[in-house]
Amino acid sequence: MPVAAVLGWPLSQTLSPQLHQAAYHAAGLDLEGWTYEARPTRPQDLPAALAEIRDGRLAGANLTTPHKQAAVPLLDALDPPAGTLGAVNTIYLPPCAGANGDGDARRLLTGANTDVCGVLWALDHQLGLCDTSWDGQGPALLLGSGGAALAAALAWARLTAARQHGGLPTSPLLVAARDPAKAAQVATHAGPGGRVVAWDEVAGFVPSARVLLQATTLTAQRHPIPGQDHLPPGPGLRVLDLNYGPGAQGLVTAARAAGATVAADGLGMLCAQAAAAVTLIARISPDLDAMAAAVGLRRGERRGR
Repeated sequence: MPVAAVLGWPLSQTLSPQLHQAAYHAAGLDLEGWTYEARPTRPQDLPAALAEIRDGRLAGANLTTPHKQAAVPLLDALDPPAGTLGAVNTIYLPPCAGANGDGDARRLLTGANTDVCGVLWALDHQLGLCDTSWDGQGPALLLGSGGAALAAALAWARLTAARQHGGLPTSPLLVAARDPAKAAQVATHAGPGGRVVAWDEVAGFVPSARVLLQATTLTAQRHPIPGQDHLPPGPGLRVLDLNYGPGAQGLVTAARAAGATVAADGLGMLCAQAAAAVTLIARISPDLDAMAAAVGLRRGERRGR
């Protein structure tokens, strides 16, 4: 019976099983035995977990913290943009001949990054950044340096290119993280004008921010971001926190209380990236409405309350 899983450590909270199982049910795959599990996986156990995909015991896997970059050297191939970013969130077996040329793809581990399309969906459908409803003015600030931040930076570059094609201006993205070297790596993917600002300067940028993308673990640990008590009042600010769940709502709640134009957590992004991952692992076109309903999200919901 095909089994897929999400791997992370610690894996105290994840909605991935609900999302993927909803897709399997809507497509009738559950009748064929398809299931999806949450598997807490310590970093030292990741190679063994990926070996289960190679030998067919797992149909595929999704990765969360801290495995998105650590898995890269363990794979045989990387799809774009995973190869560009050096970070993966989906590992699957492609429906093509394997490296040994005998038509067996089970031994070819391929990494993909569906986080990029998930973030881009959120920037468009939740923050409303892809059209004239946003004037393109900044500052636009990204906090973080991990796999989610890398995906957010590349999504911003794609957003910038799309707006430029339509003749719309777009603020450059400022990137801040505790590790300046990692922040610089993220900024290289952020498109024209992307640059690093020092972590100790973040609190000074937040009060004037027009777009704030939060990709650190701070809010997931119920900690405020620097400057959270000084969010700009009234409409104008658009916030996306890539964390989700009841315990990760501090920034979103504060932004809404300040009157932000829109403030969303990462649930919509999670749903969008999961849909792309289902396509790769199970080779189906998932029912997006069924997946969204499984986690209490209406597809297309802006969640700007």
